[in-house]
Amino acid sequence: MKSPLDTYLGWETPRHHRDCKRPAWDIGIRTDEDVARSGGHMGAVVKHDCSDEFCSHRSSFTQTVVRIVCHSCGAAQVVYGEKTDDTGTTLTDTRWVAYGLPPRQKAGLLLWPAQPWHNAGRAHDPEPYDFVVTALKVKKVTADVVVGEITQSRGAQGGVVWTALAVPHPDGQYGAGQRLHWMHANDGRGRGGSPLRTVTAAARWINARLAEHDAPGDNR
Repeated sequence: MKSPLDTYLGWETPRHHRDCKRPAWDIGIRTDEDVARSGGHMGAVVKHDCSDEFCSHRSSFTQTVVRIVCHSCGAAQVVYGEKTDDTGTTLTDTRWVAYGLPPRQKAGLLLWPAQPWHNAGRAHDPEPYDFVVTALKVKKVTADVVVGEITQSRGAQGGVVWTALAVPHPDGQYGAGQRLHWMHANDGRGRGGSPLRTVTAAARWINARLAEHDAPGDNR
């Protein structure tokens, strides 16, 4: 995760065929052990050759397959993935992935919980999430309705502060490498505005920047 925005943006939804009468997905996951690597002549098994002495890849591997099918229109998608030490599947809950949790209303804005960028120790933190910010009445987070971002950080003495980004703009100088760039930033310590000691303070700061630009962001 590069930023809280990655919790909501960049994900693709499988598409039904046109005029699907009963759109619904039948989703299945399976794991196959010792799948042979192929790709040689006539699909022959190929020997995996890697210069990394710590590489665990071999001529066979464990494969996870996700099958997504609509029985009404016949649309189907199959996703293959090699299971390694740091990839695969996991059973979890929305409180850990953040996506699927309801937004909070603060300072006249909606704050959508997101996976934290600074994740160490956050599971049992009083505020375990970062936030993507939209205007009120927004039903789903998409790039065109996002107006801000709130991220937990640490102050000079190690205390919790909140950084905030506001007013998305293609030429914004903040948010390099993220999905959106921003016109305004507050590092939580006072650079860019007053220190942000709480999530509510960060939301108020974002709302003030939006008011300056007269851009409330209701489904822009």
